[in-house]
Amino acid sequence: MTTPVRPASPADQAWADLATKLTPAASLARIDAVTARAITTITVIGLLLTGLGALAAGQFTRHGAAQDLSVAAVIVATLAVASALTAQVLTITRGLNPANLLEVQAWYHRQFTTRARTTQAATILLILAALLAGAAAATTILTA
Repeated sequence: MTTPVRPASPADQAWADLATKLTPAASLARIDAVTARAITTITVIGLLLTGLGALAAGQFTRHGAAQDLSVAAVIVATLAVASALTAQVLTITRGLNPANLLEVQAWYHRQFTTRARTTQAATILLILAALLAGAAAATTILTA
């Protein structure tokens, strides 16, 4: 004799709803979103490299401190982009059964755990790069 099936809880229904999003069309949408984020990140780095648009990039080479700050900004901005792109690496999970809510829940938890740390690092590095680029621009302006 089999035991009666309990009604789906709100949490079960939420996981079932998330499982419906693991389709080929949704995967293509995620690829498009990753591409858009990468392009946006590259644009931000361009602004950082020109002192947030305040100065021409060549002006940083005239002052030792500004040059050092500029180099640090470029290095930190590069690390920020690398972290952001690492967080956005498309994952392909073969054999995931969208009907198995435990597998779906585990897949989402892995995604959150893996991507949250690198996204947080990218954000902190981007803030630091912006501060360094701003300091480089301010140093150039104040010492000119």
